[in-house]
Amino acid sequence: MIVIKNLVKRYDDLLALDHLDLRVGTGVIFGLLGPNGAGKTTLVSILNGLTGFQAGEIEVFGLSLSKELAEIRRRTAFIPQTLALYENLSVIENLRFFAGIQKITGRTLRHNLDYAISVNRLQALLKQKAGILSGGQKRRLNIAIGLLNNPELLYFDEPTVGIDPDGRNEILETIRAFKNDAKTVIYTSHYMPEIEKICDEVAIIDQGRIIRQGLLETLLQEERADSVVIELLHANEAQLRELTQKYADVKFVDATTLMIDRHNSSKMGALLTVLEAEKIAIKQIRYGTTNLETLFIRLTSSGVSDV
Repeated sequence: MIVIKNLVKRYDDLLALDHLDLRVGTGVIFGLLGPNGAGKTTLVSILNGLTGFQAGEIEVFGLSLSKELAEIRRRTAFIPQTLALYENLSVIENLRFFAGIQKITGRTLRHNLDYAISVNRLQALLKQKAGILSGGQKRRLNIAIGLLNNPELLYFDEPTVGIDPDGRNEILETIRAFKNDAKTVIYTSHYMPEIEKICDEVAIIDQGRIIRQGLLETLLQEERADSVVIELLHANEAQLRELTQKYADVKFVDATTLMIDRHNSSKMGALLTVLEAEKIAIKQIRYGTTNLETLFIRLTSSGVSDV
């Protein structure tokens, strides 16, 4: 489905993608993860023809992205984080407007409209103005617009941001159901439980390279349970950084998370004693790579602005 070889992308002096290689098969829900600045947004933009690149090869459906972008776009859809709809139009008017832009007509239009409306459960909302829909309903309309060309490959960029838990679950169930329709999904999200819930495969990108890729279950099973993650309720970042400088094996992850080698029991005891003395409350302690979040923290580091 997607084959990327030796992909290089620079923004002036910033190397966003560093000879990146990636393969995505057909009919999978593929999670793309990375800290801010890792290059995931740049990669998705390139795959959708929104930005260029300096070196490398990309094939989608066996077609060259550089030479056959128009044909690739005809068979794909990009559902952005920002809503792409007109709030003063009704749901059905939005759908017909965007279908018109893509010159979808006749029997194909009727079929694709029925599919987009049905899979996003919009039947009862067709005459309502988009502006009065709930956040979750607007997201479902946004997805429906992306389905109007009946794409084989869909890209989702943080589709559940700002949505309540019920709306989030509805959207995740919708995306997971695309597998039944033989569609391939590339899904980026900062919510690790979402990735664990719907994705078959995962690639973790850091500093412009894919540092780990595979079946989610296999990745978690293969990792050694050799680390301890300490989650804190409230802490001062500067204070934490100062504390961790005293312990070579303690990694500062962020303002509420530390990581340490689980085999270093004496240092663990000393660290917990210091945290108690500094009145830094501990939320929980997790041993080993028991979930995707722990694996992600262990493999990556804090980044800078997203690219």
